[in-house]
Amino acid sequence: MEFYHGTTLSSARGIIENGFRPRGGAVWFTNHRSYARNRAEQKARRRSGRPVVIKTELDAQHLRTHLSSGKVQIRGGIIAVNEHLSVQLLQSNLFELLACPVALSQWINRQLGLYSHNGVSQNHWGVVRLAHWMNNRMQSGTGNRINRQDFFLKGKQWLPAFFDRIPFSPEGLPIQHLQNDTIEVTVLYPDTQEKPVQPVKVDTHYTKAITDISDQHPKRQIRGLQFLEKIGTEDLFDWCVLHLEDESVDVVCNALRIMQRCDDGYIAPILAHAGSQNKRIRASALAALAKHDSDDAERWFERGLKDSEACVRMEVARLLPMLDRIEYRTLFDIARHDPNPAVKRSAKK
Repeated sequence: MEFYHGTTLSSARGIIENGFRPRGGAVWFTNHRSYARNRAEQKARRRSGRPVVIKTELDAQHLRTHLSSGKVQIRGGIIAVNEHLSVQLLQSNLFELLACPVALSQWINRQLGLYSHNGVSQNHWGVVRLAHWMNNRMQSGTGNRINRQDFFLKGKQWLPAFFDRIPFSPEGLPIQHLQNDTIEVTVLYPDTQEKPVQPVKVDTHYTKAITDISDQHPKRQIRGLQFLEKIGTEDLFDWCVLHLEDESVDVVCNALRIMQRCDDGYIAPILAHAGSQNKRIRASALAALAKHDSDDAERWFERGLKDSEACVRMEVARLLPMLDRIEYRTLFDIARHDPNPAVKRSAKK
């Protein structure tokens, strides 16, 4: 099944070179491309980078077979893997991605139908020099653009034994600039890795929280999410998404409430719960949407404040302080005239 991983261009290069590494957290995949894209854009804003989506085929049962117990969490189209995964580049038509020796060597070998054992090595001085030249060009005020003919001429200069065999025309060179933001890789499971990987140090508090989250008991799952919030993990919102399909209403509501308190989030995984028949889930979902849908927050506030259930109206009214009371006076008026005294008090504060 196809899964996606949202990241930045610089991180994508690191993934091509070193594989997916948890680095104290988990590696996240989703079968919703839009969700991965949102996650990539959030990372790009935080790091002043460029969003990229990595696409791969994942077999959930295969993952569980090859990885030790507790390393894989799978729920509602989301996979969280707490283990190193090596990758092989399948498709790279992005100049920007090729500016690293591993990706560049893989691209050259693929053009010539060669494999790593009989093709050019990532450590070949010509590959390293060409990748370095590409990086310098993209950072030297050229608008992140490299002339295709210049690229090919440099390749012939530093890697003649390989580039002389690649058919070239400026228009037909099978390489493009970063227009399509999706690249393809295949995940190599642990038993196919060529060399051992140094284990990544994981915070003991994080490990304890993940152990609770992996438990089948709702109370332990709730405790695990709350502990993750307490220690301030970067992927807290994603752990909450992982629990939105849980059978326990308490677990789902807890996840949605924590989402409300996250600084960054995406609305796609929450939307399905906004129309839930369960008033507690609906209340938490509408409040989370009001918090994270910056483009249409007013709609979610109004929908929540006009809900037939008082607990839904109360949950949304608690977030009114995040709005400007002059600009959104209509919403405050709805809450101030609510038949429930608690909602009125929340608006008057």
